[in-house]
Formats: sequence, structure tokens, C-alpha cells
Amino acid sequence: MFKQTDFKGTWGLKGPAGFLAVYFCVLFPAAHILFPQAQQWAPVIYPAYFGLAVMILILTRQASWQRLGFHLEHWKQNLMLGCLAGGLLVGMVPVFDHLIDATGMGQTELFSGADQRLSEGSQEKSGFAVFMGSAVLISFAEQGFLTGYFLQALIRKYKPALAIYLGGLVFVLVHFDLQLGMFLLGLMASSFYYLTGSLVAPLAFQIACHIAGWMLAHHYPKVFTLLGFLF
Repeated sequence: MFKQTDFKGTWGLKGPAGFLAVYFCVLFPAAHILFPQAQQWAPVIYPAYFGLAVMILILTRQASWQRLGFHLEHWKQNLMLGCLAGGLLVGMVPVFDHLIDATGMGQTELFSGADQRLSEGSQEKSGFAVFMGSAVLISFAEQGFLTGYFLQALIRKYKPALAIYLGGLVFVLVHFDLQLGMFLLGLMASSFYYLTGSLVAPLAFQIACHIAGWMLAHHYPKVFTLLGFLF
């Protein structure tokens, strides 16, 4: 049985809805319509907005790190939960790659050109340390706002199952990339937050998802082809 920390926030949905309205109605159109050249910076701009929103909440005392879920209560349990779930995901990538080769599937037409994708993508890949730094910052910003701030308000207003589903749905919508994998990430992070009352497990899980994605893009192109329906 999980040791759960009670949610400490007192805000309603009006605040999160306002930030999301600015995001959907102002920031995204501006980046893609008024300044199309800024699209290449989208992976940085959008998490930066959520990170800025969290800092505004902290500085104006509308929220605190602890009330959002950035606390260390039962941190060992929560870290283990996130790492186990994320570690299972990361570990399955080389397992799938081995199965593809062991069963002879890698020789079929489905996987033809997979290595070509790897060689093309490797020209643009950055160092793993730089990638990890950005993955951690993105995870902190997105989990802080979308889970700690927005989802917490949903949980207080709606039944848990509906709140978790809406949390996963909004997570995929803010990325403007309707991927099943992104929706599942949001769903799992929302579930972990509800179970623990902490952002430790969601953070660990999202960082692991970023690592798995990096592995698929730069080392396991055949698995990327196999799991293409998630992306």
C-alpha cells in the first residue's frame, strides 16, 4: 500500500485555465503563425512557458514548491515507484531489439531502411549530457505546472478517474502532437501523482521516458519502427 501525502494546494481551476488559455490562444499561434521561424525553438519555448508559470506562482505566493508536490515526504517509496516503472520502459528497448533480431523480423521489408534512419539522425544528435540536462528541466517544468498545479485542481473538483484521464489528455494536447505514447506518459504521471501526492514518481518516470526516446532515436531504430504506432 502506498503512503500518500495529502494534497496541500487550495487553488481552483480558474488559475490553471487562465495560464492554459494564454498558452493555447497566444503563445502557440504566435510561435507558429506570426513567427514561423520560431518553430525550431518549440521544444524550448513551451516548457519554458510552464516553468515561468510555476515561478510566477511561487513568487506571488499563489503556490509553493511543497504545495505543488515538490517535497521529500516518502521520497524513497516515490522514487522507487517512478524508477521501477521508467526502468522497465528503458529496459524493454534493448529487449525488443534482441527479439527482432532473434526472430528474424529484422530481415523483413518492414525494417528495411531502419539503420539508414539512425545514420541520418546521428548527424543531429547532441551529447547525452546536454540531452539529460534538457530532459530534467523539461520534466520539472511540465510536471510542476501540468501535474502539480493543473491536475491537483482537477482532482479536487472531479472524480479521480476522470481527473487522471483529463490530466493525460491535456498533457498530450499542450504538445500539439497527438501521440499515443505522449498520452500514456501523461496518464501514468497523473496516476503516480494521485497515488503518492508527490511529483517525485512522475518526474522520475518522465525522465526515463525521455531516455527511452533518445535510445530509440539514436541506437535502436528497429525498435522505433516496431513501436511507431506510439509516436
